[in-house]
Amino acid sequence: MIAAALLALTMLMHSPWPNVAGWWGCIFCGQLCYRQQIVGLLRQSLLSQSISQRDFRRFCGYSLLISLLWSSAPWWLVRDNDPLYMMLVLLWLAAVAAAYAAYFSSVRPLFYLALLVLVLGAMLKLLLSGVPVLYLAALSCLLYGVALVVVIWPLHRIIRDSFVARDENSQLLTELSVQQQQLEAVNLQLEEQGRLLDEALVKVEELVAHDPLTGALSRRAIMLQGERLLEHASVSGQPFCLAMLDLDHFKAINDHFGHLVGDEVLRQTCLLLGTDLRGSDSLGRYGGEEFMLLLSGVELAQAQPRLEQMRLRLQQHDWSDLTPQRPVTLSIGLVAWQPGLDLAQLIHRADNLLYAAKRAGRNRVMVEQTAALAEKGSA
Repeated sequence: MIAAALLALTMLMHSPWPNVAGWWGCIFCGQLCYRQQIVGLLRQSLLSQSISQRDFRRFCGYSLLISLLWSSAPWWLVRDNDPLYMMLVLLWLAAVAAAYAAYFSSVRPLFYLALLVLVLGAMLKLLLSGVPVLYLAALSCLLYGVALVVVIWPLHRIIRDSFVARDENSQLLTELSVQQQQLEAVNLQLEEQGRLLDEALVKVEELVAHDPLTGALSRRAIMLQGERLLEHASVSGQPFCLAMLDLDHFKAINDHFGHLVGDEVLRQTCLLLGTDLRGSDSLGRYGGEEFMLLLSGVELAQAQPRLEQMRLRLQQHDWSDLTPQRPVTLSIGLVAWQPGLDLAQLIHRADNLLYAAKRAGRNRVMVEQTAALAEKGSA
């Protein structure tokens, strides 16, 4: 519309204003309708990424109509066939044809039709003018049209290939997006399965690390804890004590009251012992009615009264509901770690002290010094 307005203003110096106004009015109305058509097509392509055949044919029709209106410019604006003003109008038409070459390069048949309408309309006016120089101008229009066709031919192939590549890339991106979504769904599923597996492993580790009857650490777990404590003590020199605890006359409790009562005695024993444990202490079921206790960060002088308190708590507990007229007591062997001793040696020493406590009458805490005095007294 701007190009048409500039041409109309220029030709007012030569042509009657009704002719100029009539031509420009037709161009203006045609361009408005053409613009509405293009806006509708763009909106439709954004929504559905496709254009219907009917809309495309309508677009082609409006394009040819605009070409026809431009080709009528020599008829409206240069009725007297003045060569100078005719050349001026032809220059404008050449610019429009070049714009069509770029604008319709992706739709080659439409460009050929629009160029044909534009060139034929102008050539017909030139050939009917009766002015020899305008015959040459008609030939120039023909040659210009052929040149545009030659230029647009490879350009169309390049643009078509680019559109094909764009469509392929768009399809590839869509497929990649779908695959990405599927991959994310699989990753979420794997994460959920991993979380469930971690929870299951935690439960399995907890079951493996704890005795199912008493809730104390299993033998394997208490031995691992002892190894870690021993390694830490060897590096830092931090003291710790190890005690072996055994229920007195537990076989008689099983024989007299039954194994179910014996199991309950073991459970309540661990509960009572747990009331005197600190967070750094570890209690594990070593086997049967025998338990291992690890006291971290304490010397023998500190550990012995604590074990005496545990022993008394067990002795003073009311066992009448489970073992009427038969108290439940503990014999304990207690040793302190010394540099150079490994875990097996500590357990062996504590076991010997435990048996010494049994021989000395049971229900007592036996340390090496007390056991030595007991042996001298018996000797």
